[in-house]
Amino acid sequence: MKFVPERLEVAAGDRITWVNRDFVPHSVTAKEAKVESGDLAQNARWTWTAKGKGDIPYLCRLHPVMKGTIILK
Repeated sequence: MKFVPERLEVAAGDRITWVNRDFVPHSVTAKEAKVESGDLAQNARWTWTAKGKGDIPYLCRLHPVMKGTIILK
């Protein structure tokens, strides 16, 4: 029930893929940055291309205690 790693540094244009290795669905949601994976079932993947600069905090919409940050350099 956590993102691994919780903090990830990337450059604009990098592609990030999340894989749900848990047995319950999760999401990758950052409302302010307009990032939304939808619900990811067990072993589902979702890829997003980083844009801009700055920190993007995100969480699992289904389990808000799960939080992460993308740091765009």
